[in-house]
Amino acid sequence: MNNQSSINDFYVGLPKLLLFLLSTLIFLGFLSCRQVIPPPQTAIALPSPPGPLSTPARPSPEETALTARAVVDIPPPVPILPPLEDKIKLLPPESWKIVIKKNQRKLLLFQQGELMKIYPVDLGEKPIGPKLHHGDMKTPEGEYRVIAKKEQEQTKYYLAFLLDYPNESDRIRYELALKNNRLPKDIGIGGLIEIHGGGKGVDWTQGCIALLNPHMVELFNQIPVGTTVWIEP
Repeated sequence: MNNQSSINDFYVGLPKLLLFLLSTLIFLGFLSCRQVIPPPQTAIALPSPPGPLSTPARPSPEETALTARAVVDIPPPVPILPPLEDKIKLLPPESWKIVIKKNQRKLLLFQQGELMKIYPVDLGEKPIGPKLHHGDMKTPEGEYRVIAKKEQEQTKYYLAFLLDYPNESDRIRYELALKNNRLPKDIGIGGLIEIHGGGKGVDWTQGCIALLNPHMVELFNQIPVGTTVWIEP
C-alpha cells in the first residue's frame, strides 16, 4: 500500500518538475540571447592633418644662366624700312616745289602740286627788295634750283641747300646797275645763297633763308637736288 502511494506521489509531482526544468531552460536561453557579441565595427579612416605647403624647387644656377642666355640670344623683331635715298629716287625733282613768301616769312613745300607743309623762315637783315650785289644783306627774288645738298660737316649752319644764285635775271639786273653807275665797279654780284638751318626767329642772315634745325632735317630728308625754289617778294 505504501509503495503504491509513493508511485502516485511521483507521478503527481512529475509535471511540476518538468515545468520547472522547462522554465529553467527558457531562462537560460534568454540570458544567452542577451549576451550576443555585437558585430565588429568597420574602422573609418580620418584625414591626416595638412602638412606644410611644399615650396617649388628653385632652378639651379646653371639652369638660370641657360634661360637668361636664351632670352638674350633672341632679339626682338625689327621692322625693315626702305632706305631714305630709295624714297627720294622714287620722287624726282619735278615732283617737288619750294615757294618762299618773303613778306610772310613762310616756306611752302609742295609735292606734285599739293601743299604738304609750311615752315617759318628767317631772311636777310634787309629783306625788302631783290638782292642786287654782294653785301647788301638782301634775300634774292625769282626762280632758282637746288644745286647741292650740304651735310653737317660741309656747312656751319647744320644742313643746307645751295641755290643757283645768281641766275640769268640776277646777272642782267647787276650788269644794268653797273652800267648806270648805281654800283661801284669793285662790288661783286655775290653768291653762296642757301636754305639752311640755324633759324632764330628774326631776320639775321646775309641773304640766305634760315629754318629751325628740326624743320631743316625734314626738308633735307625729302628734297632732292634739282628741286625748284621760287622766292616771292
